[in-house]
This record gives sequence, C-alpha cells and structure tokens, in this order.
Amino acid sequence: MIAGGDERALRLRPHHIFCSGFLPLALLDRGEEFSRAMHAIVELVRRESGTVVIVTEGPDQLCEYCPDLKNGRCENPNGDEEKVRRWDARIREGLGLSYGEGVPVKVLRALIEDRSPLDFCLSRCPWRDFCGVRGPMRSIQA
Repeated sequence: MIAGGDERALRLRPHHIFCSGFLPLALLDRGEEFSRAMHAIVELVRRESGTVVIVTEGPDQLCEYCPDLKNGRCENPNGDEEKVRRWDARIREGLGLSYGEGVPVKVLRALIEDRSPLDFCLSRCPWRDFCGVRGPMRSIQA
C-alpha cells in the first residue's frame, strides 16, 4: 500500500488511471521509491479490494514519489505540468470522468476496456510507440 494512503481511496490523475495498464513499468524508471509506489497502485487496482479512485487534477499520490515533482509541479523533461494537465484533460474527457469524482476500480477497469484506445492514445500520446493500448491490459489484468 502507498505509505499513508487509504486502501479504500486512491487519488490519481487521469493518465495514471488509464496508462498504468498499458505502459511497461520498466520504462518508467524514476527511482526505487516511485517504482514501489507504482507497483503498489497496480496491485491495488488488480485486487479490486473495494478501492475507489478519486480523479485528481494535478499531482496525485503517485506523483509524491516521483523525483520530477518539484514545488508541487511535474518538471519531467518529456512533459512538464502544463503538458501533463493537457494529457490528463484529454484522457479524462475520453473516459467521461470528472475531476473529484470517485469511481470504483471495477468500474474504471470496465470503462478503460470499453473505450480503449482513446483518440489521444492513437494521435497525441508521446508514449504511443511503447504502449500496449491496442493489446490486453497487461499490468492490471486480474
């Protein structure tokens, strides 16, 4: 479990909700703490133990473990906070979610399966060459 987190409620920004099932985790090398947190999130989603995901605008529980989070903002050279917020908005719209909305993991999994791939995935996502969105959801399959 994420340190200090409630297993029943997980705050995630839209690209973390959507992309964790498709991107190879090895590609997201952001240090040991981030890797542990990402694996914990994937495991919570996989178990479907009553977890509810709160759709979060801006940095979320996973970002707290990322070395690219500086002064409450994403400062990753591949996508700073402004870019990431635009990605999040497109993914959120594609899934039909609202910021602040709490969605059970089981519902999110069905929604992702039903709507994948999103238009954003096929045309705008900078990770599309590495992503498995056209295949099964590797990381969060039960």
